[in-house]
Amino acid sequence: MKSNILKIGQKKILDVGATLREADIHGKILYVSDPIVDTLYGHIVRPQIESVGQIKVDTVEQNTIRYAMSVAERVIATDVECIVGMGGGRVLDVCKYAAFIAKKPFLSIPTTMANDGIASPIAVLKREDNKPKSLGCAMPSMLILDTELIATCPPALIKAGIGDTISNYMALKDWDLAVSRGKEVMNGYAYMMSKTSLDALMKTQYDSITPEFLDVLANSLVLSGIAMDFAGSSRPVSGSEHLFSHALDYYCDTQNLHGFNVALGTIAILKLIGEDYTEALHYLRKFEVDINPVHMGIDEDTFVYCMQNATAMRNNRYTYLHEVDLNTAVLQRLYRDLLTEL
Repeated sequence: MKSNILKIGQKKILDVGATLREADIHGKILYVSDPIVDTLYGHIVRPQIESVGQIKVDTVEQNTIRYAMSVAERVIATDVECIVGMGGGRVLDVCKYAAFIAKKPFLSIPTTMANDGIASPIAVLKREDNKPKSLGCAMPSMLILDTELIATCPPALIKAGIGDTISNYMALKDWDLAVSRGKEVMNGYAYMMSKTSLDALMKTQYDSITPEFLDVLANSLVLSGIAMDFAGSSRPVSGSEHLFSHALDYYCDTQNLHGFNVALGTIAILKLIGEDYTEALHYLRKFEVDINPVHMGIDEDTFVYCMQNATAMRNNRYTYLHEVDLNTAVLQRLYRDLLTEL
């Protein structure tokens, strides 16, 4: 079977059948989506799968470890040869982990850029206590990203993808710190790829969301995924800003898209540690990525609590939040400053 097939561009959703044939896929194929995405695009993808093999269908309504394991069990028990997942982060992470457990190829078809895992070897799934758990798996063996399809999704989902990319800015600073403290080792190739992914966007010639910019954004997110694969973890693209985001997911009543959470975390923690954040903030403003905590439904008490409890979200990830002053008064001033600046 041929793997590592990557197709990015307009109308690439029409290449599903050709991609499966190129990878020598046949037999039973499990198609996984969610009801909304399937209603929008299933009529395009399902016939292409049926032209290659025997289609089986599943619907993702929860992104738990238990559910992903049940999908893997179905794949193994019924001799499914390949998983085709189409949707957002919830669907793709379930499929990615199920394919890894079942040791089967996975064709990933993202319909949004609102998550940072479209090409990563990491699946973020929920435990029994509803806390997110980052699980090592494998990159999709095939990836189709249709930028024309992405352009039709709500602008907030594209802006969340832009927010995702800025997390590399903070993650690399945290990685440097962890290495300097002897807590982790450096992988130069992974670091360089993450930095290149970040630079491609922060130095982009585009200042609005155009089809050409979406190509750059898609390639950047894929490169971040490859960086994770080289590192063997999410370390190149995930630091203190992700810990803060996971805390918001767990403790905040208002649930925001991941990309907005990590973008807010990046700016907030850069301010907290006294680093220059103007370049990162300018980039977010250029694309009108609104991360004002009030607009996100994050009140002062929640912000403070999530900052103070972020490190508990992941025990093996050393960041600036392990060293900086997280005194309540300090964080309250930070929150009020953010309301003014953002």
